[in-house]
Amino acid sequence: MGSPSEDSFTKIYRFFFSPDEDAPEEEAVTSACTFVIQTFEHIRPTPPPRPILRRIYILRDHEAANERLMKDYFDATPVHGPNVFRRRFRMSQRLFLRINNDLENRYDFFKQRMDARGYLGFTSIQKVTSALRVLSYGNTYDINDEYLKMAEKTTRDCLEHFCYGNFYCLLFIYFYIFIF
Repeated sequence: MGSPSEDSFTKIYRFFFSPDEDAPEEEAVTSACTFVIQTFEHIRPTPPPRPILRRIYILRDHEAANERLMKDYFDATPVHGPNVFRRRFRMSQRLFLRINNDLENRYDFFKQRMDARGYLGFTSIQKVTSALRVLSYGNTYDINDEYLKMAEKTTRDCLEHFCYGNFYCLLFIYFYIFIF
């Protein structure tokens, strides 16, 4: 950024202080103003431009995590039986699938969609499993990073949408049963 010229100081001085041309006084004011501006430029230099920080994308294998989850609990012959499912999810598999289907039909968040890069996102079963694991075990959001390959923010979003969806489903059932 260049400093203003002496002509601009002269014009400002004449406009505000003295319309007459008084050369020595004018020159003193102009040089004083130039000195002050140059001093401030040296005292407070312009900061260097900040680098543009981009988010780091961690490549997680969502599809393999979904296949493992389906093979462990939801296949025709799962690795873990109904007793293990009930102990880990604190409900029966039939109830889990009903909750999953209701949330998927009612809210777009629980549907599997493509992201901006063209990759498929998480399935509804992965999202509901993520929310239920945090609720049932009372752990932090990073519990799903290893098994479901889900980031903390995604887990937090799943939990918020899950609680929001269940609250309004229960509210609807309450009003339907007790009012009608």
